[in-house]
This record gives sequence, C-alpha cells and structure tokens, in this order.
Amino acid sequence: RFMASYAPKQMELAPRDITSRAIVSEVRAGRGVEGGTFVHLDLRHLGEEKIHQRLPFCWEEAHRHLGIDAVKEPMPVRPTIHYSMGGIPVNTDCQVRNGAQGLVEGFFAAGETSCVSVHGANRLGSNALLECVVYGRRAGYKMAAYVEGRSLPSLDEKKLLEEAERDRAQLFEQQGNYRLEQLRRKFQDCMTTYCGVYRSEELMTEGLERLAELRAQLTEVRLDDRGKVWNTELTEAWELRNLMAVGSAIMTGALHRQESRGAHSREDFPTRDDPNFLKHTLAYLKEDGVMIEYRPVVITRFEPKERKY
Repeated sequence: RFMASYAPKQMELAPRDITSRAIVSEVRAGRGVEGGTFVHLDLRHLGEEKIHQRLPFCWEEAHRHLGIDAVKEPMPVRPTIHYSMGGIPVNTDCQVRNGAQGLVEGFFAAGETSCVSVHGANRLGSNALLECVVYGRRAGYKMAAYVEGRSLPSLDEKKLLEEAERDRAQLFEQQGNYRLEQLRRKFQDCMTTYCGVYRSEELMTEGLERLAELRAQLTEVRLDDRGKVWNTELTEAWELRNLMAVGSAIMTGALHRQESRGAHSREDFPTRDDPNFLKHTLAYLKEDGVMIEYRPVVITRFEPKERKY
C-alpha cells in the first residue's frame, strides 16, 4: 500500500494523476513487481460478490487480457494514455476555431474529438460523458439552425475521390520493411517514454526527434490486406498517420509549456506558472512541423487555485 507515502488521506482513491505519478515513482525506484514496469492492484479483500457487483470492468479486463481471476489474484497495472483533454478547438456553440479569434465557416465539432475546455488541465471522472451529452446536443441544435435556409455548397467530388484513390493506391503499392503493428507499437512506446506521466525538456526534445523518424517510416509500411472491402488494416494505416500528427502536437505543446499544471507534470518546471501559462495552447500542423500559439483563458466566476491534499 505505497499510496500512504503520496496521498495518506485518500490512499488508493486519490485522483488519477496523483496515483499515476505515484506508480511511476515506485517503478522508477525499482519497486515495481519483480523489478518490472507495473505494480499490483489487489482487490481480494473485497470478496467475490463485491468485486463482481461494484468492479465488474476491472475483473473482466484482467480475465480477458491475462486470464487472471481478480477474486483470487492481484492485477498488474500501470498508467497509460486513454483520453485527450485537448482536441479540435471550438467555442461553446461547437463552432470550430481557426485561431485565437476566428471561426471556420460551416464546421462544427463535439464530444471527445473537440476541446470546448470543460476539463481544464485535468479531467474529472465522468466529465467526458458530460462533454458528449451536453455539447453533442448543443452542436445538433446549432447545426440545425446554421443550415436552415441554406443551399448545399458547390463541391468537386471527383477531385476529392481521385485524391483519396491515389492515397489508397500508394499505400497498397508500398513494399516496405515494417508491418503496421510494428510501427504503431514504436509510436506508442515513443509517446509513453518521452511525453508520459513525467516530462522534461531533455526528454521531449529527444522524443520529437524520434517521432520525426517514425513519421518518415510511414512510407516504409507494407499492408498485408490489399482488399477494397472492409479493409481494417487500411483504416488503421490512415489512423496511425493521424495519430502521429496528434502526437507531434501534444509533445510540441508540452515542450513549450514550461510549468506543471493538472496532468501535465514537468520535472524541470514543477510548479504552476499562471502569469506566463494561464492560457490555452493552439497547435497548427505545418509542412516544417508544429506551430504553437496561445489564446487567453477567460475567467468569469472561479479563480484557479492550487490543489492541495
């Protein structure tokens, strides 16, 4: 029960960012299970009935992935990335921003793809559901009002289809050295290693160089499935390309933010810096990399304060 050293009052029920940092600190100190990269989550004291009633997801995941019965054995766990608190920047009407002030005509986004900034720098439990339900509904109403009385835009579909077909054909023709899963795993490991729970300038600078190398290797991926119907490997290839773009934006934004705030924890800048960084990060993907700009945070009711335990 090492959480007594990090959050003695909350223990294992401490917020996810604090618990994640504690797990990584234990692993770094060589106190992972058998010196490995994970710790044990032990539910056995709760008993079978309570585990299946209150924590069925934990039991199912451990059983499905590892064949572990959490009623009888502890589960190996470690922090992982499962949600992005950023996303497509939108206003409260879900209209997509094209910068600190302007909006993109006719473009809306809502839910986990967007960033209306209900989370701040550290998402609270179930706030993703709030984001989807509240802003999904709001986006629907706003889009309906926007299109009312408007005619369909003029669109050259042939040109777009030809571009997509060329892109698909190029992926099919590549006789690369890497299978898709190999490169995806390298990308995941890169983000975890260089822009994970703890971050620093040295780590992220090296990580961006590594990420650039991996993005260049996208042209060396070979697809085993070259079918044109229900080709999930093709979809995953396009997805990996997009994930690498998002990863570049995350790591570049984190490198520029020289402070610690919420889930963003810099070992070289351990304190929060409101005078310089109480602002939203805007990232733009350019030919030569990611460009970073900022937009002010508008405070209407609640002044941000340091979270203490």
